[in-house]
Amino acid sequence: MSGDAAQNRWDAIYSDHDKPGDPGSFVTESEFLPSTRTTVVDFAGGSGGTALWLSEQGFDVTLIDVSQVALDIAQHEATRRKLSLSTVHHDLESSDSLSGRWDIAVCCDFLDRTLYSTFHLHVAPHGLLFVKVATVTNQQRHSRPSKRFLVERGELPGLLPGFATLSYDEEWFDDRHEARMVARRVVE
Repeated sequence: MSGDAAQNRWDAIYSDHDKPGDPGSFVTESEFLPSTRTTVVDFAGGSGGTALWLSEQGFDVTLIDVSQVALDIAQHEATRRKLSLSTVHHDLESSDSLSGRWDIAVCCDFLDRTLYSTFHLHVAPHGLLFVKVATVTNQQRHSRPSKRFLVERGELPGLLPGFATLSYDEEWFDDRHEARMVARRVVE
């Protein structure tokens, strides 16, 4: 899907929303989230539910998404709550390179194997990566997302070079079969 098509699709989806979604418990309840307030990037973070929660906790947060509508929703809510939030309009599936390095990266419910292979370029040494994505087992109960957007069982760690696994689970979470991984950026 081209960048314009992806933006149009996601802008249409978010045009029915007027506020951010709920923050993801995978991040908010994680024992690995540091108490030190550092920089965080939320890749494909949509309307910013998790990004806004992280900002409320004192993190310096950047939200990246293909949907300008979603980013506008997040920025409006950040302004309303008097939170600091940087937004970047970017098609993560494009060949355009993304610049930036953060102490923590979050990517939930978005799979692009090419992007995953570059996460080590965007996470500072010893930084953390939180990734959550549906697996092919999810198709036992649901037809969506399609297989293109699902990882095979056990595949996720191999998609993330430059990281040491801190936590890895594959199971049903709220009727969705997911691979969930928290990893630390290793120093080369």
